[in-house]
This record gives sequence, C-alpha cells and structure tokens, in this order.
Amino acid sequence: MREADRTQKMAWLLAAASGIVALVVVIMLFRSPSGPVQAPSSAPGRPSVGVASADPVLSEEAALFDRTPLFLPTEWNSTEKELPRQEPGGEFIGFPDKMTFTDNELNIILPSPIKVPGRLVDELASNPSPDLLLGVGRTEYIPPALASRGAYVEIMAAGTGRKVLVQALPDAQPPGDGTWQPLEFMVAVDAAGLVGSPVLTVRSGAEEVDVYFRKYLAESFRVGDRLEPGFYRISVGP
Repeated sequence: MREADRTQKMAWLLAAASGIVALVVVIMLFRSPSGPVQAPSSAPGRPSVGVASADPVLSEEAALFDRTPLFLPTEWNSTEKELPRQEPGGEFIGFPDKMTFTDNELNIILPSPIKVPGRLVDELASNPSPDLLLGVGRTEYIPPALASRGAYVEIMAAGTGRKVLVQALPDAQPPGDGTWQPLEFMVAVDAAGLVGSPVLTVRSGAEEVDVYFRKYLAESFRVGDRLEPGFYRISVGP
C-alpha cells in the first residue's frame, strides 16, 4: 500500500515539474525586448535649389567675355541722353517768326557750275586709276560688221580629226526661220569623187534643213571634188 502511494506521489511531482518547466518556457517566449524601441526615422527631404548671391569677380569676367557685337548698344558703350521735355507746340519757340523777306536778304550762295565731260572716255582719261588694267577695252573702237552668211562648214578627216577645210557658205539658204542646230555628215570620197550621198549622223532639229544641206553639199558645194580620197566628217552650223 505504501509502495502505491509513493508511486502516485512521484507521478504528481513529475507532472508538477513538467508544468513548471512549460510555464517558464512560455514566459520566455513572451518576454519584452531588452533594448529600447527606436522610433522609425523620417524620410529624407527633397534637395532644394536656391539662388546664391552673385560673385562680383565672376560677373566682371562674364562681361569681359561677352560675345555681344560691339556695334550694338550696351551699358558700356552708350548711354541714353536725357532731353528736356517741351510742351506741345514748343519746338520752334526759340526761333522768332519772320513772315516776309526782301531781295537783299536772300543771300543764297550757289557753287560754281561743274563741267561735265561729254564722253565717259574723257572722264576716265582725266582721272586715271592706279589699276592700269581697269580701262582695257574702254575705247571708241567700233567693230566692223560681219559679212552675212547662210552657214559655216568644217571638214575633218575621220581617222585623225585634222581639219582639211573651213569655209563660210554665203550662198547657202536653208529653209525656216534660222533656228536650227549644227548638224554633221559622214562622207566617203574616192578618185572619182563623192561615193553616194552624205550620211547624216547629227540632226539639226529641222528635217527640211537636214534634207537641204545633204543636197547642198553634194550638188552645190560639190564636196567630192574638193577632197582627196578618204573618209571625212562634215560639220555645218549657222
């Protein structure tokens, strides 16, 4: 009987000890913090831009290196002239009124008349320029009138490009109003004369002019009788 009571008592002691240990563990879990609680720091403020006082040295340096053109008015090269303010209508108060004039009071002094040269060449001769080449060509030369012509022909060897005949054609009378471009022909010449008709290689822009000069070179100008045997290029211009 005593053995059973002792066993029961030991069970209660173990239970009480276990409860005390559990209570201590719970108390340790809910203990207050050891250090003082710090309040959250406020957010940093935004940076601000302020206007500092002007440095006189920097201001003078900026004025010296100013790129403003000197011909523009600035505080350094111009000032505003203060004019006395006059009443309306008082601009001519300082001048006395004079309504009449006599013949003796009209002392108008006129300069002596200037002699104007009749020709530009005379003026240039009286006032020579230091540039000796300035008056080149300023003379009274009258160029002679050129003789009228109907066309102008140049004949060159096809192989070498050497000119063999250059001549004006005063008797040529191409049709139209004269507004035609230079044209070219190719011809072949043998011992008997022109071989076939001239072959048109560059047109003048007017078909009637092309036909006229093809016939003119072969029949009127007789180009085959003027040239030695060979191939030639014939240019005809106005």
